[in-house]
Amino acid sequence: MDQLFEQLLNMSITGSYVIVFIIVARLFLRKVPKIFSYALWSVVLIRLLCPFSIESIFSVIPSEVQNSPLNKLYTQTPQIQNVINTSEQAVNNISPVPIPSTPAAPSGIIPSNPSDAWINIGQYIWLIGIGLLLIYSIVATVRLSRDLRAATPLFENVYEHNGISTPFVFGFLKPRIYLPNGLSDHEKAYIIKHEQVHIHRCDHIIKLLAFVVLCIHWFNPVVWLAFYLMSDDMEQSCDESVIRQMGSGIKKEYSTSLLSLSTGRRFMGGSPLAFGESNTKGRIKNILNYKKPAFWVVLVAILVVAALCVGLISNPKNDPLTVKDYAEQFMEQNITSYENSTNVKMVDSKITKLEKIASFDDLFATPLEIWSLEYRLKPDDPAKLKMTENVVDGFITEEGSMGKPILIFSIMNSTPQYLGVIRSGENDISTPAGQEMAVRVFLEANHHLPHETYSGKHILVKFPLTTGETSQLLLSQPVIQGDSGIWSVERWKDSNGNEYYNTSNRCYDS
Repeated sequence: MDQLFEQLLNMSITGSYVIVFIIVARLFLRKVPKIFSYALWSVVLIRLLCPFSIESIFSVIPSEVQNSPLNKLYTQTPQIQNVINTSEQAVNNISPVPIPSTPAAPSGIIPSNPSDAWINIGQYIWLIGIGLLLIYSIVATVRLSRDLRAATPLFENVYEHNGISTPFVFGFLKPRIYLPNGLSDHEKAYIIKHEQVHIHRCDHIIKLLAFVVLCIHWFNPVVWLAFYLMSDDMEQSCDESVIRQMGSGIKKEYSTSLLSLSTGRRFMGGSPLAFGESNTKGRIKNILNYKKPAFWVVLVAILVVAALCVGLISNPKNDPLTVKDYAEQFMEQNITSYENSTNVKMVDSKITKLEKIASFDDLFATPLEIWSLEYRLKPDDPAKLKMTENVVDGFITEEGSMGKPILIFSIMNSTPQYLGVIRSGENDISTPAGQEMAVRVFLEANHHLPHETYSGKHILVKFPLTTGETSQLLLSQPVIQGDSGIWSVERWKDSNGNEYYNTSNRCYDS
């Protein structure tokens, strides 16, 4: 559910950029038929509904939009630090106060990430908002359907109702046209033709689909603006179609009819299956100014809209980053951090070692690789350095109490995705078992794996210390032997909330 909500937020960010782009494009298309600006809104529907898109060199979506902070939540930013002891490997050592946990839930030993809590709260608010909009629209639709039972059929799917003052289309599979009483024959001809164009173009289905998108992205004000502007373009393009079919001579009478109908009370009540007249002032102005465009204008407009659709519906074509690319990003970020903290400018840098030291195929949903990284940084003036023990031939080496960086990657379709970094000085990476344990600790601490390392039974044992504090042991039973089985200490937590893996082979008979 969290990943779905995060994906939705990313789609909303990309969709917002597309909406703003289309709003600007509408300004340049204001002299051409509205059907072209109406067609552009189909890109927004696709962007806000489809979680994926094709890549193209013609894309006008900036790569920064695709690489938003939400997209980089788990993969892109190489800043994850993991604090682990060497003998007893600490899962996390960042809390200065005891963290309560319940005996029935060993998985609660690792405290959750604060960002996860906000995401959880956000997704529940999102679901509540969708629920309220759907309930309101369903109630409005049922109430409108009940009120329209008294409508009088005129012919085919056209009905007349005494209780309405504005015409509209209602229905999905079998849409009907509802007219207010008292319209003249000329007015009926214009209005019926207008609503028939809507039905012929399946605008009633498009409007319903747009309402569904609005419900999903209700938290985004830009989407509400897009819904309004799309509805306006839909109505104005429909007006232009009526004029083309019935002739320019109806402009005055048609505008007068719209003006008289606009003074009435809106009757649809928020039903997504009903839509009628809107933005009467803009529609009348567009009708009076409408002229049949020249052929070359239509041709240019088609080409422009087609190019915009391709550019907005596709993502920029980016070559996937390699392990070396991520290593260079990591080094560059450390250069920036070092310069900001010491006021020493780096004039040169180089990677001296980048070596894969292990891979794991069954530990995670995708294969994992860990790479050892060594690099050198050259300051402009070594005399400015406060610590010179890590300077070799004028270069600062990547050595310290935490050791060298070990980069962790998830491999998807032969493409590495950066997960984070651990340190060689805080992990036993000299053996395959130590390497796997270090990676497992990292994955659990970052919520990529459940908080268990063994299958089978688990129990949480609390015991008091002589100091009056309480420690906890998580015991697991990976092997059943005899009637009682063998229990092993999988990890333990001290009274300060620091949690440790047990790397010894202590087992207890039950």
